[in-house]
Amino acid sequence: MPSKGKRLVVCLDGTWVNSDQGYNRPTIHDPNYTLQVPSNVTRLYRALRKKGLDGMSQVVYYHPGVGSTGSVSDEIAGGVFGSGVSENIREAYSFIATNYEAGDEIILLGFSRGAFTARSVAGLITEIGLLTSKGMEYLYPIFKDTENFRNPDYKDKFPTIPFPHKPLDQREYKLRLEDHAFQALALDEVRTSFAPAVWERPRGVHTDLRQVWFCGAHSNVGGGLPDQELANVSMAWMMDQLADLGVAFEENTIDRIFQESVCYYYDQEQDGRQTNDSPKQNRWKKWALESIYEEHKPVRPWGLGEIVQPEVGFYKLAGKTTRTPGMYHRIDPDTALPTRDFLENTHERIHRSVRVRLALEGLNYDDVGLYKCRALLRKGPWLLEKVRVRTRREVRDRDAYGDEEDVIQQKEESRWGWVYDGPVEETPPQVILLEEVLGPHEKKLLSLNKGMLEMLLPIFWGV
Repeated sequence: MPSKGKRLVVCLDGTWVNSDQGYNRPTIHDPNYTLQVPSNVTRLYRALRKKGLDGMSQVVYYHPGVGSTGSVSDEIAGGVFGSGVSENIREAYSFIATNYEAGDEIILLGFSRGAFTARSVAGLITEIGLLTSKGMEYLYPIFKDTENFRNPDYKDKFPTIPFPHKPLDQREYKLRLEDHAFQALALDEVRTSFAPAVWERPRGVHTDLRQVWFCGAHSNVGGGLPDQELANVSMAWMMDQLADLGVAFEENTIDRIFQESVCYYYDQEQDGRQTNDSPKQNRWKKWALESIYEEHKPVRPWGLGEIVQPEVGFYKLAGKTTRTPGMYHRIDPDTALPTRDFLENTHERIHRSVRVRLALEGLNYDDVGLYKCRALLRKGPWLLEKVRVRTRREVRDRDAYGDEEDVIQQKEESRWGWVYDGPVEETPPQVILLEEVLGPHEKKLLSLNKGMLEMLLPIFWGV
């Protein structure tokens, strides 16, 4: 009887994040070594069990982010210019090619430039497959070919390796091998250089695509900031997506990350860093409606963590851009500029915590002013409404995604959604961004907020 195979889980961390090292070097502002706050990739990596829900062995590989393993100059080169990404791609690919056997599953997790690395590894596997041990001798020249196939000035140093008459046009690579693609996106990231890589599903491709927009900036959603409350929300969502595929996590993971946030807030209160010692003297003290604040202080409940203003060093030079969910355009691969054509079949949704933060009067960047969610509400392109929808099926206590044609054939229900209300000439293909349904891990995280669930029932399911 053939073996069931194993699950290769490749975890690729973000810029300057290294769970193997686990600490931050001294700086001018802080002369002491400090423990590094883990990203969601690190936390997921550490929470994985040895066997999945389906009994498959889970073999885990972790790779630190660019700019996290060398000197200060390496940190700058990796963080600002992405130096080292190509090497990371080859190393992750090598792990998969070395360990893969027929019947295995491959799962790629990434944050920030680690997400780019994950997409690149998936693309490389799609284009060239997995090399044998003999073929791995030629990985470098093959990689350079795929990396430069659009560059007319590229001089191939190995023109006949591994074979002559190499394909030079992307149209010769048509097959997509990804069965599932999940992406958590940050609504409130404004740095132009951090523009989101929103995916679309080409016609004829049946990848299960799920893209959800969350409150917060880049590291609020990907994790790694001292206040991990918003990162906990996106992490629980990712755990639900992976659990749908049979991936198993330690049972106490949600309890542990919630308790860590509780400890952080009590430490902040005791140390007085939330107000008196804050560099932002004009920050607001109350981070929610009076009733919510008084019941939960100092612990910020579900969806109400601090959104950190994403302004760091060199990234300021590129300016700011408000994100536009549901309205991204295709990019010309030759010029890297947007075209007039909208992305289609993006399957974007808005996480429920966005509506909760708005309803409970959560705070804006750095706890100054009320949350505005400019990505959805600037100039009023999207309106929050109850809509009637048809869902295809349910998977483990959550609705699955699917084509509109499939969706219309099954059960009807009332759901919250963000409905496009902008200029007719700018109408995107997807005129309703449905609110994401909570999965089991997300519901568990919400339930740990004592009294929160009961208070939110009218907001969740009311008119």
